[in-house]
Amino acid sequence: MEKVYGDDPNMKNIFYYLALLLVVLLISSCGKTDTNSPSGSTSGSPANTSSDSPSYFGDWSVQSIVGSTPISAAEDENLIGMKVTYSKEKASFNKDEIMNPEYKEESLTQDDFFNEYRNELSDIGIESESVKTVSINNWTNAGSIFIIKDDQTMIFLWDGHYYEMKKEKKEKS
Repeated sequence: MEKVYGDDPNMKNIFYYLALLLVVLLISSCGKTDTNSPSGSTSGSPANTSSDSPSYFGDWSVQSIVGSTPISAAEDENLIGMKVTYSKEKASFNKDEIMNPEYKEESLTQDDFFNEYRNELSDIGIESESVKTVSINNWTNAGSIFIIKDDQTMIFLWDGHYYEMKKEKKEKS
């Protein structure tokens, strides 16, 4: 008797498994995507005015050390006074910069913050239940991750020390 491939139970099983695999791949490729814009822009318009840009965009100056982690290096007073800039076009810390930075915003509760940084928010002068952190993808310099305290104050962690930055006032022309 001549064997026909359609009658082979092993071939049918392979066909069914391949069809099932194909369906699973199709379903997983249609999954949820991250719709958060990494550029930090909240508007679809190309103009970057102060009303549609994040509060952390602008020029900042490192003011002081406001805390330390349980394990830290020696305090680096040289960072105090350095200029920091965050914008859609670039992020810079002193002479280090990255062009077209991708900002990632994340809200952390007090517990999340403690689990991530091993400090309480109150240890760095923040008395709220949660805080917004911002990280810059593909940049590992000082100021690449910062905590927003308020519209005029941000804090970044470097070598185990928390440094406070103040927003610089724009000079009127």
